Amino acid sequence: MDDIVNSLLFFSLIGSGLVAGMFFAFSNFIMKAFSKVSHSNGLASMQEINKAVLNPWFFLFFLGTAFSSLILMVLYFFTPLVTIWGLIGAALYFFGCFMVTGTRNVPLNNELAKVSAEDKESKVWRHFLKTWTIWNQVRTLASLLAMILFLINLSSSTT
Repeated sequence: MDDIVNSLLFFSLIGSGLVAGMFFAFSNFIMKAFSKVSHSNGLASMQEINKAVLNPWFFLFFLGTAFSSLILMVLYFFTPLVTIWGLIGAALYFFGCFMVTGTRNVPLNNELAKVSAEDKESKVWRHFLKTWTIWNQVRTLASLLAMILFLINLSSSTT
């Protein structure tokens, strides 16, 4: 059981770190760059990214970390190997990253998918740039904090 719990914590540490880095890149420079290029180029590029992100590697770490976080939240009540830090990290990732993505960012992505990149007056793109990025920053922070807390959990359970 110890190996399984430690493996889940380690996977969650790696997964939340990878996801945090990806989201950080979007908030830090990708969305800023998209706002500087022509409306049609920024919108079309984001539409293509939203299609390309649906791939096995992304799903492995994004969904896999959500699943391992859910398991860790349950295991907190059954094993001392999942400390309060692991529980908080798992909750941050699951609710602050995974659930925010599903309830905030994905609906915005779906709305953007319906817009023609040639629609120069689209209010959807301007709204998307601002609102999507705000929610992306929430996901970035939640994933980063989760990664740190998974690391603290792992280091405290090995001492």
